[in-house]
Amino acid sequence: MFRKTAQPAKPTPASDGASVTETAPCQKSVRLRVPREEIAPVRSAVLAEFQRQAALPGFRKGKAPAEVVERQYAQDIQTETLHRVTKQAFERVAADHGLKPVGPFEVSQADFSETEGLTLEATVEVEPAFALGAYQGIALTREPLAVAPQELEQALASLRESMAQLVPAKEEGETKERQLPPVDDELAKDLGFETLEKLKAHVAAKVLEQKRTAQARALEAALCDALLARHAFEVPPRLVIRQTEQLTRDFKTRLLLSGISEEQAAQETEQFTRELRTSAERHVKLAFILDRIASQESVQVTQDELVKRLWQLSQRWKKDPVEVRKLFDAQGLWPSVVSSIRQEKTIAFLLSAAHIDDSKPEDQADKTA
Repeated sequence: MFRKTAQPAKPTPASDGASVTETAPCQKSVRLRVPREEIAPVRSAVLAEFQRQAALPGFRKGKAPAEVVERQYAQDIQTETLHRVTKQAFERVAADHGLKPVGPFEVSQADFSETEGLTLEATVEVEPAFALGAYQGIALTREPLAVAPQELEQALASLRESMAQLVPAKEEGETKERQLPPVDDELAKDLGFETLEKLKAHVAAKVLEQKRTAQARALEAALCDALLARHAFEVPPRLVIRQTEQLTRDFKTRLLLSGISEEQAAQETEQFTRELRTSAERHVKLAFILDRIASQESVQVTQDELVKRLWQLSQRWKKDPVEVRKLFDAQGLWPSVVSSIRQEKTIAFLLSAAHIDDSKPEDQADKTA
């Protein structure tokens, strides 16, 4: 393991002889050499830090001679030096070649020589390169909102079922039987409404609200389908795996915050993961598209929006906002929260710019007649 120190050395100049080739979709192979003259100042900085921190017998802390510290911590100094040089070299190559890594550089070869310097070979997954297609004015169809008589009857039947009572059975051999109350003014009064008509109006409003939520989800799904159809590109396979793992961790955290048991959370998380595997690639591709559009349209997340989301989640989970914030800090969930809000704002922008057809089915039939 590389030792971590408090103050990293300043970045070194670019490594010479760097070559970058594409070895697979969204994957680059990098080969480079860092000459020894570029390694020397990094080693000096690392040695100086070790010297300031060293507490050796016969010397006050930070006062041991450099040569003594170097002999005592030779291997640690060498390891930390090469760690920093490697990190700086890859950062510079990424900047010079316009790479946008979505994961770590995976080193396959690292050869160090006191005379030749450090030679590195690595692969890295990068963001997919794709042209941003048209995203404003997307044509969408929105289903009309209406509560059919049979839907109201079904909702009332469900309500009636929930009000069933166990009463003495009429037939011999049975002790109890379920008795459904009639749907009348008495049932309405039992539920806090003056008349049956007012109860029906309340139930119809609830059904309409559920349909409005479903309508919004369907419209958003249609928008996302349209975006994916307009942007064909491959995504890094390991990123899909990491995204699946991250979404699973976030999902389990939300479950635990909602107050359910660890066992139940594990069961629901397992089911969520199975379902997610079939849509993980879609999720990652859509995230890239929305992120590109957000950058194009300068969509930002404000501090007030983060505070509002924290408060909303705290209310939903019936937790103290301070407790939720601490958990987000500990679990590193804030980037996911920011990304979620930014995507929501981007989708809202795209929906506001879409051409939405609210025609009723019979209107469509009239047009084609």
